[in-house]
Amino acid sequence: MGSATKFTFGTDFREGGRRAAGEADIAAARAEGFAAGAEQGRREAEGQLNALVAQLARAAERLVAQEATHAAEVEARAAYVAIVAARALAGAALGERPLAGLEQALRECLAHARLAPHLVMRVNEGAVESAEALVKRLAQETGFAGRLVVLGEPDIAPGDGRIEWAEGGFVIERERLGQLVDQAVATAFPGFRPPVE
Repeated sequence: MGSATKFTFGTDFREGGRRAAGEADIAAARAEGFAAGAEQGRREAEGQLNALVAQLARAAERLVAQEATHAAEVEARAAYVAIVAARALAGAALGERPLAGLEQALRECLAHARLAPHLVMRVNEGAVESAEALVKRLAQETGFAGRLVVLGEPDIAPGDGRIEWAEGGFVIERERLGQLVDQAVATAFPGFRPPVE
């Protein structure tokens, strides 16, 4: 058997050596603990920062969506107010000049049907006299030489009418026009329902 060696666990037991080795171990342990703590703190702070950024992003998305919804509602309400105002103005204009829309339509028709042998204008039966005067005046202005006929019909609303000639015709129906405007608004602003009057 060989000679036995004392097991000293690598510790220097001489005066001052033991203290220096212990302090070095403590300093190394402190440095290692500090580095590990700093790394753990950095990871936790990074995780909290990422969570906060994600939370802020979700809040910003909600705010943008709410603002877009609000802006769409404001636009829809503005369109509705404009339509209500336009209808009120149209009603007032129709009261003052019931054949104004037909006059413009008749001008267009006479320009396109200048050589037509005849032209028929159908209006509300209460507007026949006014329509005849209008047709006569516009025929003279445009040089229309064909035959002009004005017919009164009870089912045509005041201000509405039909203008017909051999190759075509023109219809003015305020109710139908109002429906088309309502459809256009509904298409432009889906989900918006005007307030009940």
